[in-house]
Amino acid sequence: MSTDHRTTPQGGSGPLDVAMVSEHASPLAALGGVDAGGQNVFVASLASRLGRTGHRVRVYTRRDDPGLPVQVEVGPGVTVVHVPAGPARELSKDELAPYMDEFARWMTEHWRREGTPDVVHAHFWMSGMAATAAAATARIPAVQTFHALGSVKRRHQGTADTSPSCRLETEARLVAQNQLVLATCRDEVQELMGLGADPDRVRTVPCGVDAEAFVPAADHPGTGGQRSAQEPVRLVAVGRLVERKGVDVVVRALAQVPQAHLTVAGGPERSALHDDPEARRLLALAEEYGVSDRLTLTGRVDRQEAARLLSSADVVTCTPWYEPFGIVPLEAMACGRPVVGSAVGGLLDSIDDGTTGLLVPPRDVDATAAAIRRLAEDPELAERMGRAGRERVQELFSWERVAALTEAAYREACAAYAEAHPSRPEATRRRLAEHRVELDRALAALEDEADVVDRWGRRLFDRLHEGGRVLAAGNGGSAAEAQHFTAELVGRFQGERRPLAAVCLSAETSSLTAIVNDYGADEAFARQVQAHGRAGDVVVLLSTSGSSPNVLAAARRARQEGMVVWALTGRAPNPLAELADEAVCVPADSTSVVQEAHLVLLHALCAVMDEGFMHCRRDPDTVPGESRKGTP
Repeated sequence: MSTDHRTTPQGGSGPLDVAMVSEHASPLAALGGVDAGGQNVFVASLASRLGRTGHRVRVYTRRDDPGLPVQVEVGPGVTVVHVPAGPARELSKDELAPYMDEFARWMTEHWRREGTPDVVHAHFWMSGMAATAAAATARIPAVQTFHALGSVKRRHQGTADTSPSCRLETEARLVAQNQLVLATCRDEVQELMGLGADPDRVRTVPCGVDAEAFVPAADHPGTGGQRSAQEPVRLVAVGRLVERKGVDVVVRALAQVPQAHLTVAGGPERSALHDDPEARRLLALAEEYGVSDRLTLTGRVDRQEAARLLSSADVVTCTPWYEPFGIVPLEAMACGRPVVGSAVGGLLDSIDDGTTGLLVPPRDVDATAAAIRRLAEDPELAERMGRAGRERVQELFSWERVAALTEAAYREACAAYAEAHPSRPEATRRRLAEHRVELDRALAALEDEADVVDRWGRRLFDRLHEGGRVLAAGNGGSAAEAQHFTAELVGRFQGERRPLAAVCLSAETSSLTAIVNDYGADEAFARQVQAHGRAGDVVVLLSTSGSSPNVLAAARRARQEGMVVWALTGRAPNPLAELADEAVCVPADSTSVVQEAHLVLLHALCAVMDEGFMHCRRDPDTVPGESRKGTP
């Protein structure tokens, strides 16, 4: 049974600079050997494996003690960074969300000083709040592992769920914002789809197990081997003492397996068990079912003791209501022990039902008792399952494999982010290249209008040489081009010649404000055309859209007054092109390309006129190709 959902490692080389965010679960707890939670172990083990393969890993976790140093080197390439977000004391997970903005700001500043990572990987939803905010500021990809989803917790715990009210909304937002989301099992993939995840941005990276620390009983000196027929069946459950872990199901099942003894490891120190609510509940339940003499609560154990305890079991039980991934079943299989587990979450992937253990419905006491009896009554089956479990974790759930899959996800996220968010020089270069291509295409199309431009230039020479005028107008960028055109005529374009009568109606600010104030914006150019133009003069109107009301009004007035109207517009057909005597329409979608093409056309027009004046200086009676007194 494969656990992969697009988990083939991608190509790539070179060490990565990785930031991991684990706001409440410090890897130092797991590295110190205490009974740490699953997330602590996951982050510590993943960071260590990545560091050993040459990557730089900085794990950011909240400072919960004022005596903690800012940074702690914990192994090759791995540093734990304590972030001063919120009070420097222990807080419950449910109290941390308000401090994530502060966490993100501090982390971003630390990156500025110590180097910006290539990718940031958030562990848990509140870590995601800080990681995505910092990643957006630093312009790097963010990757998310939830470890547990609020929607699943709410479904199973109902009103007992103490998560902040913003959790579900935040998780949905993180699913949409992150470059990749790493699910720990197939069941979580389906949950993420329910949150609106894009399946192309979800990868499955399972939990891992240290198969060198968790080994079969034969590798533990002094650990008992296979039990005799007279000895009780040794059942072991390891994990936090919380109701959802379902240890009560196994306590109840003891009544149906009279030869079994259950050892439960986890929770507070043994001396404090009498103050722990779940410990008291389990002991009371054992008393109720008459199995008190067959239940032992050890309290907290370190990882070495947990490994010895698991390897000594005949059967390891793991019967939670729900479980996002579950390290304990993997540790049990690494120890070569069969597992009776709930058919939920990550256990559906880690336990191969019938091969490495037996899956039972969650909270089903009878099915749990039956599975335990089956293994107790068939030691050879239990041993076969134990051996198969050891092989399974070595093949699919080693931390080396988890690290390789995670590294592949990082490289994929970096590549996808770089493609979608190119660096500023690269983005500018791309925009320039795209613009050049569009401009080249537009100018190539305008070469077919060369005869029109040439005819306009000769007609304009005739009119200006005889004392007439050219009027020009446009809005926005076209207004600047109209002014540029008339400046070339009043001044000079190339050769020396007399100044020509050219008026830019867009530049007459005093007239414009007075006309707009008295007659409205649509009359801004039309009234000036009527004032400055004479029959036979040329009016050049520029409009990228060809639909500006004040430009259209100017064209109508010019035609009424006997003037010649030439239009430079964007794509045809358009109203201005239809009103003008003649029009050159630029076949481009970009406004800037249309305006740039217009400027090229105006320069070509000026060049034809200058050619006329050059011939005029050489031979006053001749214009290139035309009589001075003729018209094109």
